[in-house]
Amino acid sequence: MSRLGAWPRRLAMALAVLLAIWALAWLAVPPLLKSQAQSRLSDLLGRSVSIGAVDFRPWSLELTVSDLTIGPAPGGVQPLLKLARAYVDADAGSLWRRAPVIAALELDGLDLKLARTSPGHYDIDDLIARFAPDPAAPPAKPAESQRFALYNLKLRDASFSFDDRPVERVHKLDALQVSLPFLSNLPAHLEVTAQPHVAFRLNGAAFDSGALATPFAARRKGELKLAFADLDLAAYAGYLPASLPLRLQQGALSADLALRFELP
Repeated sequence: MSRLGAWPRRLAMALAVLLAIWALAWLAVPPLLKSQAQSRLSDLLGRSVSIGAVDFRPWSLELTVSDLTIGPAPGGVQPLLKLARAYVDADAGSLWRRAPVIAALELDGLDLKLARTSPGHYDIDDLIARFAPDPAAPPAKPAESQRFALYNLKLRDASFSFDDRPVERVHKLDALQVSLPFLSNLPAHLEVTAQPHVAFRLNGAAFDSGALATPFAARRKGELKLAFADLDLAAYAGYLPASLPLRLQQGALSADLALRFELP
């Protein structure tokens, strides 16, 4: 009876220890992660990196990072990147699979700004130089050997601006929405809530796409769609070769495309 009576106490102690570890991680990880991420990313990029807030829930392995900003190049004034929110829901299967398994990844309010300052030069030349491959480094592992599972990828309200100063033209891609159900080379099976979809505006012209597929059926089939209207071609006239005998004055392009496929 004494042995049987000891089990409730042991169980209560184990539960108390687990709750204490969760509470410690909940309180300690966010400020530590925020500080280390800002410091290490700043050193890695050679640019200022700031993070507004970090929230970590150890009991569900959910991480949320808010208000991430990567500053401009030395002497610049325009931040390279802003991100309103990044949410990662890690799956416990990562532990025994020894590979990252992400149940959900959401990025909200991504804003990326690039500029071409002169022919062959960009305002990210400092980053290109930092991450240029080392000719003496050993060859990287092939992509097939990197095992991972990423489910429910969502990119919402993203924008990308490219200031092409030599041709005095600013290209803007905004209202970007991307949803992918999964990208994986692991046999992980998690709940899929995202539907394949890509939509955006490019220099004012709206693009929309969708996909329907049955990749695991006996007869695999699907349909991919892409539609856009009134894409102003004059915005790209400056990129035509000077030797071309024709000059583009104005024009617009619209399309509504569908690709249907089936594989027994």
